[in-house]
Amino acid sequence: MSIARLAGSRDSVASLIPAQVATGESLVDVRLDIHDASRLEWSVSLPVPDADPCRYSIDVEMDIPSNAFARHTPWDQLQSFTRLEGGETLPFDEDILTIDTLRRSAVAVANQMARVGEGFSRHCLIAASLFTRAPAKDLESILTVAVDAAVALAADARAKLTGSRGQDAVELTRERALVDEYVSVRLLALLAGAEHGLGVLAESRAPHAKDLTATVAQLESHIADALEVELAYRHARGYICADPASHATLEAYLDRASQLKKHFQEVLFLEAEVFHVAERLHHWVAGLGALLASTWAFMWQIALMKNSASSTSTVGSGIVMVALVAGIIYATKDRLKEVGRDWISGNVHRFYAQRVARYRAPAKRLAGRDVVVTARESFEQKLVRKPDPLNPESGSQVPSTLIRYSQKGKVLPTPGLAVAGVKRVKHVFRYDLSPLFARLDDAVKQIPVLDKSTHRVRFTEAPRSYRFPIRIRVGCEGETQEELAVVVLHKGGLDRLERSRPPSEWPGVQ
Repeated sequence: MSIARLAGSRDSVASLIPAQVATGESLVDVRLDIHDASRLEWSVSLPVPDADPCRYSIDVEMDIPSNAFARHTPWDQLQSFTRLEGGETLPFDEDILTIDTLRRSAVAVANQMARVGEGFSRHCLIAASLFTRAPAKDLESILTVAVDAAVALAADARAKLTGSRGQDAVELTRERALVDEYVSVRLLALLAGAEHGLGVLAESRAPHAKDLTATVAQLESHIADALEVELAYRHARGYICADPASHATLEAYLDRASQLKKHFQEVLFLEAEVFHVAERLHHWVAGLGALLASTWAFMWQIALMKNSASSTSTVGSGIVMVALVAGIIYATKDRLKEVGRDWISGNVHRFYAQRVARYRAPAKRLAGRDVVVTARESFEQKLVRKPDPLNPESGSQVPSTLIRYSQKGKVLPTPGLAVAGVKRVKHVFRYDLSPLFARLDDAVKQIPVLDKSTHRVRFTEAPRSYRFPIRIRVGCEGETQEELAVVVLHKGGLDRLERSRPPSEWPGVQ
């Protein structure tokens, strides 16, 4: 099947695209999640403007209880990078003679697949809702078209991107083979996501869910057929195929999929130019302090030498006095330098920023290495006291440490990227909380319970978890979005995010 044969179903496929992407109503996309056992991840997508710069602000707050907090330097725990999003309109039906263009085309295909997959999941969630009842026949038609469109997109991309050309160099031929494997991995990911979406639909407790049983079974069979065909293709090409009975193949598949993703998405990353303001100002402050102290010492030395020169009997004491004053001055000079450095580190963010960054398009993307994003970033870490949650009226207070990260910047219009279909830039942040784990109690505790059958006391294992709130607020051209969650962690690492509690009940969020 080709995409052209699905042209009659274009409206159905378009409906699979998330509403905010399809209509362009939302300028900002904010996401918060757990990246791995030790790192929180939040990401912010911002539009690339056509004319005037797009100004934005990102504010993140984490309120960590003092009994779980361990002192650390926030900048050492933060990992951040910025990459491009979009490129779905990038044409790839012409002869591609460069590796960079080939990678960008592969990423464009992956983006289209991701959008179809998100739309599939969105339709499943809507159909599983208690308040929505879509006709089973319409739902089956829309979701079937989505699966067929993804398969057709993979086939079309392979036909146009992976076929060898007579003039291809060895490295370009190798890159085409990697594109073929990457498209296969993305298709498997889409089919897995579709199956997960059907699982949500099958587990729905909505009254009309039982009417969708046959639809779910039909779609599962359709996805299984597509998966079987793709796995056979992978076997024929000699790609790694995950065997559920072999941990080695499962590990190898995940490792290979991760390598392919990093390999192709490398073309999306912007080049960062970052410097810490305090480090640069420190040299100026140190130089100014040394100049003032040296001048002060020199003037005192001259004054004392003039006074001592009037009497030969006081020469010895004058020299001693000069040496003593010089020592005091130079000691004061060193102290001034230290105080100045500490003051700058603690207060520079109030006046400007702690870190300044510029993100440029790589030279292989834009020859002029245009600046796409400029940003100023700061961290603030302070001790706060909150009312005791057990009895707020008692006047008791509970200490906690508030960590605030802020970024203010602007996205600049970049015509060269707009021509390639790039519509957004995405900031990704990962914050490592592993310094906290050593301060936490055991992940499992023993608590006594009564065994009613034997009327004896026995012990059962209970998880020992800690919680703290996190808030992300993003503003962009008058639009504001906020993400709130409670981070649940234990001595073994991060466990989950809880988003069910209303914001008014969250401790420490002010």
